[in-house]
Amino acid sequence: MASDYKKVHPKEYYRRFLNEGVRPDGRALRETLPMMINVGSIGTADGSALVRLGGTCVICGIKAELAQPTTGQPDRGYLVPNVELPALSSSKFRPGPPSEEAQVLSQWVNNMAENSGMFPLEQLCIDKARFCWVLYADITCLNYDGSVADACLAALVAALRNLRLPAVKVDEEEEKVVRTGSMQPALKLTCYPSALSFAVFDDSIIVSNPNGEEEKLSTGVFQVAVTDSGALCGVHKPGGSPLDHSALLDYVQQAVRHARTVRQLVDKAVQSL
Repeated sequence: MASDYKKVHPKEYYRRFLNEGVRPDGRALRETLPMMINVGSIGTADGSALVRLGGTCVICGIKAELAQPTTGQPDRGYLVPNVELPALSSSKFRPGPPSEEAQVLSQWVNNMAENSGMFPLEQLCIDKARFCWVLYADITCLNYDGSVADACLAALVAALRNLRLPAVKVDEEEEKVVRTGSMQPALKLTCYPSALSFAVFDDSIIVSNPNGEEEKLSTGVFQVAVTDSGALCGVHKPGGSPLDHSALLDYVQQAVRHARTVRQLVDKAVQSL
């Protein structure tokens, strides 16, 4: 009976739960999804991580390549994140070129990484104005079930913690970079950026970490990105119901608590290797 009612009147079915301060999956309105993080998931990558957030599953693999620094920043390397939302991850996506959502998400992840200052790009410099590392971070969604931005940013951070670059030197005679046979120390992250998604129902009810069904039924979704130290990286709200700015501090505070939990999970995953 309940399943039939849910199919015919999904919003009303969900609204009845919200009025009781609970969600159909048993979570409280502001309760987050369970998260699991593994690192070193891809043997052929220089750094990798797998993140499960509820039903959403995202994997990130980083490959390092040599490049020439820009003229304006001769002592810095590059971090190039790219998010893929393939058709196999959800029926909402179609085969072919990257969807608009994937392109927006790629840019958002890049912006949050830059805004947070998660690690000095000078660490990627090999020889000023001549050689540097470029890190291509391919983030692929294996299963899409909501809050994918949260999982993508967590996967990027965990993969960077797992990253190991080969030690290199510049051969001045041949003017090229050669490996020395050892590995560089791990990157030193100055902070851990993290995101927490929220969904808006009936322009007034806010739930944290919405799953795929909740995102579909909601009247708006937004993300709050912060660092584990409490710095605000950005708020992303692509349309939908208006946001009550007076409550923004509350969302940021929950996002900071979530960021600290994510850091603990990342550190635990790295230490388990």
